[in-house]
Amino acid sequence: FNKWMLQLRLGFSVLVYGLGSKKALLEDFRVAHLSQEIHLVVNGFFPSITLKAILNSLTCEVLEHEGSFRTPSDQIQFIAQTLKGNPGLRVFLLIHNIDGQMLRGEKTQSALGQLASLPNLHLVASIDHINAPLVWDQFKQSQFNWLWWECVTFQHYAEETSYENSLLVQQTGALALSSLTHVLRSLTPNARGIFRLLVKFQLENKDNPSYTGLSFQDFYQRCREAFLVNSDLTLRTQLTEFRDHKLIRTRKGADGVEYLNVAVDANTLMDFLENEKDE
Repeated sequence: FNKWMLQLRLGFSVLVYGLGSKKALLEDFRVAHLSQEIHLVVNGFFPSITLKAILNSLTCEVLEHEGSFRTPSDQIQFIAQTLKGNPGLRVFLLIHNIDGQMLRGEKTQSALGQLASLPNLHLVASIDHINAPLVWDQFKQSQFNWLWWECVTFQHYAEETSYENSLLVQQTGALALSSLTHVLRSLTPNARGIFRLLVKFQLENKDNPSYTGLSFQDFYQRCREAFLVNSDLTLRTQLTEFRDHKLIRTRKGADGVEYLNVAVDANTLMDFLENEKDE
């Protein structure tokens, strides 16, 4: 542990790998060496963890900033400037499973790399996935500046796997969002446009208790006006693809009309549109 502290002070980040859960080990390190320091613990295996939550904890709880930021990059810039202006202030970031399902994304790893490269922010993290190193290209590796420690504990992954059922049985918002984004990236720009139209209409009606969905005919009209389809056959083909990916549900109303619904909750859809805007 003393070596870890020395290496962190020298500007390296410590990465712990090996068979068995490293959660108890990192917790021992936290209690022994970080209890008197400013530190933040992140459970990367948690199904609803997001980059925004990590940055908010740093800016609001650690740096005691009041107010909001437009984008994550503004937030990172604020953290960098605050730490630069206070060279005596040292913040330790402890991440269990930096290779967790919700932290693997390109944007998240890039943001964490930017944080790790700050001279007075020190990062200690653990990985468990055998392919975890593939997440970092050469540039990210240089930002993180890892020193690898093999720590085989043979301990059971009790806490890390306790969320698996909730992940598989009922997707949490964050996981549904990552699945949604992943599926849509594999579709054509036109298909994404069609899906966005349906999402926007559903969000406009989210407070309407009698809303049963958008009728196929209305939807076709909207897609025609947006120059996304040129015949109802094209739209039907596209809807079949959405159905195969389990993105939408269709049902016949009492009037025999076919109604379309996106099978995801409103909050996730709002996050999805935000992400689309950023990109």
